[in-house]
Amino acid sequence: MGPNAADANVLLGNYYGITGNLHTILGGIAAAVHPGTNVDYRQGFLLDRENINPTDWTTGDAHKAQAIIVAMGLSGLIEGEEGEALASPTKSDRYEMGLPANQVNYLKKLRAAGNKPIILVLTGGSPVAIPEVHDLADAILYVWYPGEEGGTAIADVLFGNVAPSGRLPITFPRSVAQLPPYEDYSMKGRTYRYMQEEPLYPFGFGLSYTTFAYSDLQVSRKQVRKGDSVDVAVVVKNNGKVAGEEVVQCYLTDVQASVPAPAYDLRGFKRVKLAPGESQKVTFTVSPEAMQLVNNNGEQVLEPGDFRVTIAGAVPVKGLSTWGPQRRSRRCLR
Repeated sequence: MGPNAADANVLLGNYYGITGNLHTILGGIAAAVHPGTNVDYRQGFLLDRENINPTDWTTGDAHKAQAIIVAMGLSGLIEGEEGEALASPTKSDRYEMGLPANQVNYLKKLRAAGNKPIILVLTGGSPVAIPEVHDLADAILYVWYPGEEGGTAIADVLFGNVAPSGRLPITFPRSVAQLPPYEDYSMKGRTYRYMQEEPLYPFGFGLSYTTFAYSDLQVSRKQVRKGDSVDVAVVVKNNGKVAGEEVVQCYLTDVQASVPAPAYDLRGFKRVKLAPGESQKVTFTVSPEAMQLVNNNGEQVLEPGDFRVTIAGAVPVKGLSTWGPQRRSRRCLR
């Protein structure tokens, strides 16, 4: 279901060449199902406005299926730097960070019509604030603008041919109210490094069909002299029943900085593939340069004091356990 299921334009955003090999989300799903499986498609609703015909012909039929896949979100008609988005009243910007209201309204009706699983496939090129949608859907796959083979790749994830292992390269706030004023050029509250509030989905976050556990965090030395590097290692275990890839992330915090410093600063990441029950030791080297900061005189210096190293599956936030077990280990350096 949804306006983006059969639309090839959402595969490419608005920066692309010409290709005749476009695999839509609907096409990828139809090609991946077993013989004898029926894929019933209804658009159901428009991209960014309410249907002209007020009669709802689709939400009841949808719950006759075993599962409902809804492809919606943003497109080059709503955001972008050229084409229709540039000619829109917002001049390629958006009035709000959420999805168009008609999309959320349709999802509410779909949820109210029955209890079949609703899998949401969201397209877009920017963060969206979707706390309400998070509660309505059973699963959310944010696919960005996935490219010419996007439909094939999405079907591979939906049907379990591969376990998802993507991680967010940006923070998804709960609302625009969590963002600092646009004219404020300080870093206070900006990005995962300085944000103090709990976002909807933090930087580095992503789920899989399996779960991972972190243990036995070790550092090569607890006291570091000027010019020394320190090795930090952790054991990562696949606790699930399917193979999966984890993106292990190493964050550094200057606990006693003399100037405002990031709450968390990503200093390395490694992708590891683990079979069910398999464990692997992952090691990062924190260099002296990684512990430096720029003081009020514009000088890059290494100040004495305590540093905290956190190795995790996403930048740590208070509510992360809402979507899965916390995957992190911490240790202090001095």
